[in-house]
Amino acid sequence: MRGGAVFLAFFALFTLASLAVPVPLFPGNMVHVWFGLPSTNYAPFINAVVNGVTYGLVVWLVFVLATKKLDESGVADYKGKKRRNQSDNKRRTLKH
Repeated sequence: MRGGAVFLAFFALFTLASLAVPVPLFPGNMVHVWFGLPSTNYAPFINAVVNGVTYGLVVWLVFVLATKKLDESGVADYKGKKRRNQSDNKRRTLKH
C-alpha cells in the first residue's frame, strides 16, 4: 500500500515537473524518435507522462528494495534479541 502511494506521489511530481520545466528529460524526449511519432501540440504531454511513469517506477523500485532490506535486517535483529533473551532467562532460572 505504501509502495503505491510512493509511486503515485513521484509520478505526479515528475509529470508536473516535466510539464513546468522546459528542459527535455530522458526518456520522455526520445519517445517520438523511438516510435516515429510526429511532433505535435500534444508532444509535451506524452513526454511528461512517460517521464512520470519511468521515474515513478524507478523510485518505487528503490523504495520496495530498501524496505525489504530494512525489514529483513529488522527481523534478523529481532530474532537475535529474542534468542539472547531466551538464553538469558534460562541462565537465570538455572542459577536460582
